[in-house]
Amino acid sequence: MACRAAFPSSEKESSVSQRPSPNPSAHWLADIDSLDRDDLIERLRSLAAELDRVEGREHARAGQQVLIDDLTGLGNRRDFVRQLDTLFSQHRRNDLPVSLILLDIVQYINHHGPSAEDRVLRAFGDCLRETLRGMDMSFRIADHEFAVILPDTPVAGASAVADKLRLAAAYFLVEDAEASTRFDVSVGVDAFREEDEDADAIVQRAYQALDESRAAQADWGETAPEK
Repeated sequence: MACRAAFPSSEKESSVSQRPSPNPSAHWLADIDSLDRDDLIERLRSLAAELDRVEGREHARAGQQVLIDDLTGLGNRRDFVRQLDTLFSQHRRNDLPVSLILLDIVQYINHHGPSAEDRVLRAFGDCLRETLRGMDMSFRIADHEFAVILPDTPVAGASAVADKLRLAAAYFLVEDAEASTRFDVSVGVDAFREEDEDADAIVQRAYQALDESRAAQADWGETAPEK
């Protein structure tokens, strides 16, 4: 049946299948000889406007793809920088609080090996999506580093969200794993301050807090009793 549908069995079928598809732009030119100069100019302007709209939609679609991390489906670093700059400008104008959480799961990756890396990164991306509020924005900004921007949230609220993420990650089930898998997540939290001159200031402070969290986890790992 599939072959008969793909290859016409008669000359009549063949001639029908080879009939050219109608040109969607043909109606613009069908009666061009009957148009006066002003009508022709107006029709060409309308056609140009329609082409601009189509091109704009294609550019927008391509732009969205450039801002997405292929592995996790979260925003990527470019999107993170863009969103943070936008919120910093809003913070300066309206004095609304904006907080940032940086998260690192590299210790987990190092412990379980590269074979589990993609699976774990995807699972952690799912964990962020399922745990965060709708207004929060999550990104994968480096190999094992993630960021969460929390609009209209002071640093105390961001710290509470960070604790919630730690707890959620600790019991999040990795796909195809035999049991719930514990993510040892390092976290750095900070918020925009009045004296900040640009969005980089909050990123630097959050990374400093993240480094302190990494060091604390490393010390705990060295001194923790064996199970």
